[in-house]
Amino acid sequence: MARQVEYLCNTCGYTYTSIDQIFWIDEVGQVTLKPLVMSTSAESSNAPVKGFFANYYCYECQKFINKFIIYKKSSELDDGEIIQLIENYNDNPKIIQFDDEFQRCLDCGSELPSKADYSFALDVSDEFHIGEDDYDFSNGDDFKFAGVYHGYFCSNCKKQINKFVITENKADFSDSDIKSVLTEHTNDLTIFIRRDFDICPDCGEEVYYLNQNSTCPKCRRDSLTIVGHMMVD
Repeated sequence: MARQVEYLCNTCGYTYTSIDQIFWIDEVGQVTLKPLVMSTSAESSNAPVKGFFANYYCYECQKFINKFIIYKKSSELDDGEIIQLIENYNDNPKIIQFDDEFQRCLDCGSELPSKADYSFALDVSDEFHIGEDDYDFSNGDDFKFAGVYHGYFCSNCKKQINKFVITENKADFSDSDIKSVLTEHTNDLTIFIRRDFDICPDCGEEVYYLNQNSTCPKCRRDSLTIVGHMMVD
């Protein structure tokens, strides 16, 4: 079922409706975007490429930015082909992101399946935790930075790749500081991705997902409030 939310600015009357949506690319390369309901889930089940869709707003450019997050893709389509098909879907500015689990070998370029997935964190005492059942990874007050680890092994190169996706950076560590901590606790190739925010592809400023308490895009004087909420199936 898709969640549909209606927002209103009480100052200028601006309205905005958001709804959970998915997209997929079929065998002939056609991109389809629809609400996430039972019928569309069934319709997209065999598609070579699937993902989530969201609208973000750039206050600098004063326009919406389409975000496509790909979580399933066929090996018959390379990343460049998928990006081009999405770019051609419409004329709107786009952010195209592959799910954090996707990874290619840093040496030979082969696409690798994830072999292990764990939560990790550097706590306030500078102790590093990864995949520990007795550590509360949801308690943000107890760590400096945290995220999700994906482990890969390239059978061609016989090498391990450790991928750390940073989801929270409470201590505002620099990239080099994070890299230093992660390489200290791994034994082979280490990479990491910062997921702090999204930026507009046109102006480079931060973009925002509109929700309750977001600044009104039209008047900039009031916050949006929820005036309607329903589940669509």
